[in-house]
Amino acid sequence: MADAPPTFGYADSFTPTRTRKKRRSRLGKEALSPAVLLDRATEELTATDWLRDCKQLLRDALASLRLSAHRVLCLGLGSPAASRDARAQLAFLLAVCDDLSLDRTHISVYDPVFTADDTRLLDALGVHRLAENRACRFFQRFLLPYPGNSRRAGYAVDEPTIVFMPHCDLHLYENLFRENWTQARLPNLVLIANRLSEYAEK
Repeated sequence: MADAPPTFGYADSFTPTRTRKKRRSRLGKEALSPAVLLDRATEELTATDWLRDCKQLLRDALASLRLSAHRVLCLGLGSPAASRDARAQLAFLLAVCDDLSLDRTHISVYDPVFTADDTRLLDALGVHRLAENRACRFFQRFLLPYPGNSRRAGYAVDEPTIVFMPHCDLHLYENLFRENWTQARLPNLVLIANRLSEYAEK
C-alpha cells in the first residue's frame, strides 16, 4: 500500500500572511491623508444641489439683514481627520466662506476633540484655531467656582459674524446668546446651527 502524500498545516500559533495585493490595498487605504479625504468630501458635497441651495439661503439672509459678514466662528466641528461627518461639515464651511469671498484667516474654529492631524490640516487650510474653549469656561463661571477667572470668557461678537455650530449642546448656545445679549451685539449674529426649538423642553 502506497504511503499517503505528505500534508502541511499551519501551527496554532502561526497566522498565514495575506496576499501582496490585499496588503497593498489596505496600506493604500490607510495612507490617505486628512487633506485627501477632505478633498473627496468636498467633491461629493459640490455635486449636490443641497450645497447650492444653502449658499443661496445664506446670501439671501445676509442681504435681508443688510449685513456683510466679516468673520466666522465655528464651534463643535468634530475631528475632520477621524470623522466623515466632521469632514463634510468642514467642507461645507469652507465652501460657504469661499462663496462669500471670506478670507480663511477670518475663520476661527474650536473643538476639544481636535488631534495633531486636525491641527496640521487646519493650519494648512489657513484656518485660525482658537487656543481655548472660552464658551465652556463661561458656562463654568456661571454654574461652578472657577478660581482665577475674573474676566469675561465668552465669545463676544462685536462685528457681523457667521456662527457655525453643527454639533453643540444647549449650554453652548446659551453661553453664546448670554455673552451677546445686547442691542449692539445680537444683530451681529448670523447662526448656522440646529433648530433651537429642538432643544426646548417638551
